[in-house]
Amino acid sequence: MPSISNSDYIASIEESASIICSEIEPEVVDSVFQRYGAQCVEDLNPADLPDVFSELYAIEADLR
Repeated sequence: MPSISNSDYIASIEESASIICSEIEPEVVDSVFQRYGAQCVEDLNPADLPDVFSELYAIEADLR
C-alpha cells in the first residue's frame, strides 16, 4: 500500500477546508484545527495530518 506524503495530506486538507468554507462556515474548519492545537494547516503537527484530513473529509462528504 503506497504511503501518503505530508504534502499530499496538506493539499487534501486545504481542498476539503476550502469546500467546507464555501458551503457552510469557516468556523467549522477552525474548530477542527483548534482541536489539534493549530490555527491553520501550517500549524498542524505532521503526525496529526491523517486525523485532521479524516475529520474534514467526513464533514465534506456530509455536504454532498
